[in-house]
Amino acid sequence: MKRNALVPIAIASAVAAGFLSGCSTYHSVVNYISSDPVAACPDAQILASTASLPAFDPAKGPDPSNLQYTVVVTDVHTRCDYSKQSNDVDANLDVSFRATRQSGGDDATYRVPYYIVRTTNGEIKDKQIHWLQFSFPKGVSNVTAQDAVNSIEFKVERGKRSYEYHFIVGFQLTKAQLEYNKTTGRYEP
Repeated sequence: MKRNALVPIAIASAVAAGFLSGCSTYHSVVNYISSDPVAACPDAQILASTASLPAFDPAKGPDPSNLQYTVVVTDVHTRCDYSKQSNDVDANLDVSFRATRQSGGDDATYRVPYYIVRTTNGEIKDKQIHWLQFSFPKGVSNVTAQDAVNSIEFKVERGKRSYEYHFIVGFQLTKAQLEYNKTTGRYEP
């Protein structure tokens, strides 16, 4: 593009910015541009001791021979919008799962609870319970699922940075399920 062609574009941009300066759109654009989205998001991690949910036949108890299926948290990603002006974070998490059962079997749909905890300096600031629903088609023994958790909003405390917060993900387990995971060494996703 020739240099002379850039002059009208620059003038038009300056005029548009002048017209928009009183608009809330302008201020939200400036706020977004002045924010620090790079390295501003809290990280997300899977807690190994609760990364696996063994589901037993409720009538028979927590014995390995009564295991109906197992669900594992396999991955978690976070992205966020950070407003430097208001010191607020709006985070979104994508959580991935893998479920397995014995080969064969009819169609089956299950619903299991998992948590997302927000922490800083080892202190729990917030805990949310979410439900994952997944289905095994007839004869299928392995399925994957994803859940998108949108808009976890929080204000960054005075004297802290947004990246000093952490999200921890795992299953909401019973005491028997925790003990089973401990005895079988199911700490790896």
